Amino acid sequence: MAEKQSTGTQVQLKDQFVTAIVVTHDGVTWLSEVVASLSSQKHKVDQIIAVDNGSNDGSVKLLTNAGIEVIKKSRRNGFGAAVAAAVAKLPPADYESNQQEWLWILHDDCAPDRYALAKLLEAVVARPQVGIAGPKILGWYDRKHILEAGISITENGTRWTALEDREHDQGQHDEVKDVLAVSTAGMLIKRSLFEELGGFDPSLELFRDDIDLGWRAHIAGHSVVCVGEAILYHAEAASSERRSVDVRDAILHRPLLLDRRNAAFVLLANSSWWILPWVAIQLLFTSIGRSIIYLLAKLPGYAADEIAAVALLIFKPADLIKSRRYRKSSKVLTARVITPFIPSRGVQLRSIVERISSSLVNAFKPNRADGEITRAKNYSDIGVIDESFDEIEYAPSKSFSKIRSLVKQPLLLGILLTLFISLLYSRNRFGSLSGGALAVAPASAFELITSYVNSWHLVGLGSSAAAPAWIPIIGIASFVTAANPQSFIAALFFLTPTLLFVLSYRTARRYSLTKYSSVFVAFIYAFSPVTLAAINQGRIGTIVIALLLPGLFTLLEKNRGLENLTWRKIFSITLVAAVAGAFSLLFLLAWTLFHVSVLTYTYFTLSKWRTRNWQQILKNLDTDEVKKRAALIFTPLLINVPISINLLLNPLQQFVSQGFQLSQLTHFRYFSLIQADQAHLLYLFWHHLFFTY
Repeated sequence: MAEKQSTGTQVQLKDQFVTAIVVTHDGVTWLSEVVASLSSQKHKVDQIIAVDNGSNDGSVKLLTNAGIEVIKKSRRNGFGAAVAAAVAKLPPADYESNQQEWLWILHDDCAPDRYALAKLLEAVVARPQVGIAGPKILGWYDRKHILEAGISITENGTRWTALEDREHDQGQHDEVKDVLAVSTAGMLIKRSLFEELGGFDPSLELFRDDIDLGWRAHIAGHSVVCVGEAILYHAEAASSERRSVDVRDAILHRPLLLDRRNAAFVLLANSSWWILPWVAIQLLFTSIGRSIIYLLAKLPGYAADEIAAVALLIFKPADLIKSRRYRKSSKVLTARVITPFIPSRGVQLRSIVERISSSLVNAFKPNRADGEITRAKNYSDIGVIDESFDEIEYAPSKSFSKIRSLVKQPLLLGILLTLFISLLYSRNRFGSLSGGALAVAPASAFELITSYVNSWHLVGLGSSAAAPAWIPIIGIASFVTAANPQSFIAALFFLTPTLLFVLSYRTARRYSLTKYSSVFVAFIYAFSPVTLAAINQGRIGTIVIALLLPGLFTLLEKNRGLENLTWRKIFSITLVAAVAGAFSLLFLLAWTLFHVSVLTYTYFTLSKWRTRNWQQILKNLDTDEVKKRAALIFTPLLINVPISINLLLNPLQQFVSQGFQLSQLTHFRYFSLIQADQAHLLYLFWHHLFFTY
């Protein structure tokens, strides 16, 4: 059917001249299939030019052996610069002829279906106003998974596809539809439009350059369409970190950092000047919110990426100013023409809820690992051989009763039980919590954060002492509950058993325990007397310590010495320890004393520890273990300055739980206020450390 439809417009298609531009960067894993897919197109490509950005594998050799011209560029060359280099090699365009010249831009990890180019050309020939067209993109490894059918961007910089989570292709996006932009993987663009817009923005070396180009095309008066019947398979090797990102702007080769930076750049460079302040505020608070979520998920590297992405734009505004000035030259229409393509907040919220619910269902779906994925075992998907070669047979799935399915998923069962027990246990505690060691929280997160930076605190008769570091942490975290600390603390106390269960279960699984053994350990930990006493007495410090200890157990892997841990993991450990120390100075002091003792013991076990030669002493200290141990000692102390200084100068005066008024205490009551529950948790942690190292 596809072949008949494509042959019906042969007369018009003859006037279309297509140059395929393939950009490669260590893509030999996928490149052979890409070359095969180009050679099998029903509408033949007129010429192919490849640009290699410093590949270290066999990409150049493979392309050369296939008879494709290769332009060699630097490894740090951007994607847009590579495409511009290929266009510069073309002869000058003849705009007076009837022939329309197109550029078909391809990645080295995307293989178009054999009808892809024909379908794209049929769509653009029937729509003269279209300047850019793109295919429907499916997964490389799961060829029923729809990755994109046109793309857009939200007001906070999120890449928007309007697809369901892991949506499967059933022909539901086969129409030709107007979109804001299409991916550079398979983008078909008029050469005249490409040169009119000046190509891709050089400030966007990788990621989001497709959305920026589509946005500028709309402003210039052209249309962008996605042709659903044109199919392309994409591995997304760069964004999924299957290969290194080496462009100049990719600091530390972090794709997420570059993606977030470029997303903010696209919004700030293309938005109207009068809404720029609102866009900037949204980007800032979105980055802070994502950073908190990544920290809660124990992904400090991704959290740092979010903050660094905004910082890059703040400290390098010259590129942004230059790009905004350049866009004025090709601007024909107002920026409002792209408004229909920006998803509303209601649509975004509904999509988020659907993805969360779908993720929860899939996470606890029985035998989900046994499900088959439609993988490409040969070239039949792209038309090199006949489709009937590898017919896939689907085995009927077994059905289980709901109860049996629940028993087979002990994690889900444990979560439901802990939530049910917490609901019964906390039925009289809904609303604002206070009492015991828990002080009354203000109604606003901003008020709580402001109290931290104030020079005078209304504690007892008043105090000028520094406020504890846990105050701004609670204030920032309460943005999850609409900046209401009272609601956040109430939710934290209610969800503590469930969170402890999940975290301890995951830690136990990391230590090779079976699922049911892990559930038993997690239940014991979640409903231990220490946890229940801390909830009853309002000891938020103990609760936070209990929540963070499983993460430390996971990061401090068993039977691995400190010298074998990466610096990234050391950073994660120090960050978790610093947060724990902010809530419990007893923990911070014990943490410091323990690592100082181990560092001292390590030094005295050296063969030349008695030396008084400064060069030899410095040589003894110049080891990875000493450096990492020093980082574990000093980083939590520095993060908790000035409280940590007071702790070191007056250690006994700091053993007071949050909520007690220091002015009402006497020296004889210090030891009675030392929290036995925190001491018990610390005993378990140090016992683990001694047996680990």
